Amino acid sequence: MTLRFGAAAADITPPVGSAMGGYWGRRSGATHIRDRLMAKALVCGQGAEQVALVAVDLVGLDAAVVRAIRERVRCATGIEGAAIMVCASHTHSGPLTFPFRGMNCIDSRYLEQVADAVVEVVVAAAADSRPGRLYYARPPVQIGRNRRPQSVKGEVVPYAHVLSFAAECGAEATLFSYACHPVVLGRDNHQISADFPGAAARYIEAATGGLALFVNGACGDVNPRDANGSFADVERLGQELGRAVLEGRAAAAPLDASALRWAHERLDLPLRPLPPRWRTEADKLKWHLRARLARGGEAPKAQLEWAAALRRWVRAGAGRVRVQPFEMQALALGELVLLGVEGELFARYQLDLEAAHGPAILCGFANGCIGYVPTADEYARGGYEIDQAYKFYPSVQMIAPASESLVRQRAAALIARVR
Repeated sequence: MTLRFGAAAADITPPVGSAMGGYWGRRSGATHIRDRLMAKALVCGQGAEQVALVAVDLVGLDAAVVRAIRERVRCATGIEGAAIMVCASHTHSGPLTFPFRGMNCIDSRYLEQVADAVVEVVVAAAADSRPGRLYYARPPVQIGRNRRPQSVKGEVVPYAHVLSFAAECGAEATLFSYACHPVVLGRDNHQISADFPGAAARYIEAATGGLALFVNGACGDVNPRDANGSFADVERLGQELGRAVLEGRAAAAPLDASALRWAHERLDLPLRPLPPRWRTEADKLKWHLRARLARGGEAPKAQLEWAAALRRWVRAGAGRVRVQPFEMQALALGELVLLGVEGELFARYQLDLEAAHGPAILCGFANGCIGYVPTADEYARGGYEIDQAYKFYPSVQMIAPASESLVRQRAAALIARVR
């Protein structure tokens, strides 16, 4: 049976003045629009079955927002919710679209415009469906570095994934993935930008004439080698990635996509136990943070909000077993599997899972984000990703090291289900 595919895009650039996401301590909202932010959709079909992948140039979307978007897309297109994957690029130079503690308020009207745009592009991509062939490559490229000084491994994912869709009528689309935080631009930047993924997509689109969709990977411990850089650095690294993707397209091999399958499930990840004397420590932290907050700064505000949330959380059910819901999703295009994960996984997950279950592409920030998902051996080394970041996310407690084995087991099981 012939694979059919369609692609579409819509502009989701916020207005000047919008609160920005990704960093604490910015002096103002967005002052300029450096480059446009996009929502792009790729819909693949075999007969009556369809799967949809959506890529948005945003820091993230809450799982509840994604569930609502999936339902709207299902009603508009008939595509099952479990067959729809929504991935954020995680650019730190976009608008605030995720409920981080201590940051500004999310603009609900803008968020609704994003949801409208996502539905619009999936509907348009489905309507533009045409027969074609699918090609796959994994070209070497490394614009990232491991950012954890505590880590003795320092892993990065030294390659990109490239899916090339070529229609019989000549239309093209490219889905490319690379594992790296889009933080070439630091917190001093107040211009809206898609960072290096946007620059790479523009470079690929200029060369191919078709849409290019970026999906991040397991970038939890990976930054670009030029973090806190300039817009010139954004273009340089984006074009370096873009050239690797074009080289991959040129050498890509045909992929049998004779069947489409999908599956998803919710895991309940265990949480680290509360520290002894949590109430006394929370009270101390509360007064300490109030003093820091009086001197200014948003990070202390976030920690103060976390301390208050911790107190409410424990009082509401002290002694009750607590878990962190975590969605995993698999979309199979023949033997190739897109594995969507709701978090910032460390690079080791991607290296191991793709080596064991290839061809497979681990897609980060898919359908929400619970925060960082380290490998178990990294907990003893501590650091921001393990000891601090969860306080800024909506969660109250950090997931436990035992989460790693659950994630690996269920990932393997999901891949097996769709193959």
